[in-house]
Parts: sequence; C-alpha cells; structure tokens
Amino acid sequence: MRTLLFICLVGLFSLSSYAESAKPRYLVVPKSVNSPYFDEVERGCIAAAKELAVECLYVGSYEADARFQDRIIAERLSEHIDGIAVSVINSRVLVNRSMLLAAKQSVPVVTFDSDFSAKVLAQNPALRASYIGSDNFQFGFQLGLLAKRFKPEGGIFCVLSGHRAASNMQQRLAGLYAALGPQNSENSSWEEHSRCPIYSDDDAERALSNLEKMMRLHVYAPELLDVLINLGTGAQSEVLKYSDEVGRYQDVIDSQQLVLLFGDTLPSQKKLLEADLAHGNVGQRPYDMGYQAIYTLHALNQGKPVQPIIYTPLEVCVAGKQPLCQ
Repeated sequence: MRTLLFICLVGLFSLSSYAESAKPRYLVVPKSVNSPYFDEVERGCIAAAKELAVECLYVGSYEADARFQDRIIAERLSEHIDGIAVSVINSRVLVNRSMLLAAKQSVPVVTFDSDFSAKVLAQNPALRASYIGSDNFQFGFQLGLLAKRFKPEGGIFCVLSGHRAASNMQQRLAGLYAALGPQNSENSSWEEHSRCPIYSDDDAERALSNLEKMMRLHVYAPELLDVLINLGTGAQSEVLKYSDEVGRYQDVIDSQQLVLLFGDTLPSQKKLLEADLAHGNVGQRPYDMGYQAIYTLHALNQGKPVQPIIYTPLEVCVAGKQPLCQ
C-alpha cells in the first residue's frame, strides 16, 4: 500500500467505544507522521490531553498527501469527534469534502502549522475558528535576514521547499522575497537561480537529494550559487543521512562559499549547527502548536471564544554563536 496510516491515541480508543467514554475526543491531523517536526506536535497534543482529561486522536499518513488527510478527517467524523486540528497541505482538497462534513455536523475546526489559503478563507470566513502556529511571513523574512547576514553583498540563492500548495510555504517564500528585496534586475543584489524554487512534497529523501544536487552544482560552478535556503526541516529530517551527504562538502561549508540555511530548530538540527554542518536556522515551536490546538478545541467545545490567530514564537540560531539561539 502506497500510504500507511499511523494512529496514536491518548487513552483507550475503539471504533465503537465512544459511548463507553464521556471524554471529549479531538482529532489532530499533521501533514505526515514520518517527521521529527510533527513528532513534537504529537508530544504537545498528548500533554494537553492529559492535563484536560480529554482524548487526542493523532492520526496521519506516512506520506504528506492532501487526499489522505481528507479521507482521515471524513472517516473520523463518522465515528464522532468533538473537534479537528489540521496542518493543511492543500486547501482546495479539504474544502470540497471533509470540511463540508465538519460544518454539517457542527464540529469546530482549527488549523496549526499551515493554515488554509487566504483565498479560501476569504470565500469561507467561518471555515476554521483559529490558526495556531508561526507567523510564516515573518519566518521567511528572518531566513532572508540570515542570508543577508552571511552574504551582505548579495548573491545567487535557491529555495528548497516542501509542498507547492501549502499556504505556510507560500507565506514563507513571500517573507523571504520581501527581506531580500527586488531580484533578477540590474539594480538588485540578489538573484534567484533559474531552477528554483525546488519542491520535495515533504519527502525527506527527495529533499536531501535536491540539496545535494545543488551543492554539487556549486562545487562545479561556484559563481552560480551562493546560498541554499530550506523553508522547513526538509533535508535535515534524517540526520545521519544528512551528515554523510553534507559532510563531503565540509570545506565549502567551513569557507562559507556556499551558505546553508534551514527552517526549524529541532534538537537534532541544533546538533548539526554545533557540528558546523549548516550555518543558520529559523525555528518554531511545534510542541506548542500541538498543545495549544487541544486547549483551543476544548475551549470551542465548551462554547468559549478563542483568538482567530494564535502565533507561537520563533527563534534564530547561528552556528558558532553563544548562545546558539536567540
């Protein structure tokens, strides 16, 4: 089977056991469960559910697939749930089916990490009650400031991203472009490589392959690439493979001829910075997203008002600096 479903439940769960438990049940759907980033979301979900004496149904697929997200939500709606939190891959896919079912059943919806697109929200203002996560425009803007910090004279950059349709990636890209200023003109100091952005569809192996190909390009033609900007964890998801691949270019990294910047600051990513296998990261708080998602859904279930946007903090980490992150 192309995509395997992974289910992590807090408390006892059975397809037909809702009547046996009076606990509210909240569904949390990440983009995929094959990611250390979303592992942190799960931890936050579990902690909040324990504090509130509710159930966290953490359900996702191993591959980031919008249609499987849609199917997961539709199936769980048939079993009774009291709220939905989803990290949106493709707004259009969810809106056309599972979100219609949620609205019909009056099940509240919040988003985390990645919101519905601005266009979809404008057409459906009541689609979700709250977005919980990073200010993704600011996230991208901070990545742009890091690029300028390492290359104050500008240069040629390439963006490596996850899903083309994911609104958080689009917002980060917009923030990055805003920070770097006009590109590809006579008066600009920054130019985007013609192959870029390059998308991995949140596949860690593909993300690492994309990174390695662009690093190889730099080795063969240094004048064609100065900065690689990864909008998420991407290639750093599999730490050992990343270390092996990128370690072969240690002289390039040490000289800062090619600068490597990443989104997210998971503990494993901070270790890569400390090992001088990257130059800088902009991080977010996935644990807080999972935690706040449960608390927000529980408030909605109790008829309490919630904020339409709940931003979680960002941090910027730079190799060789003390402290590493600010």
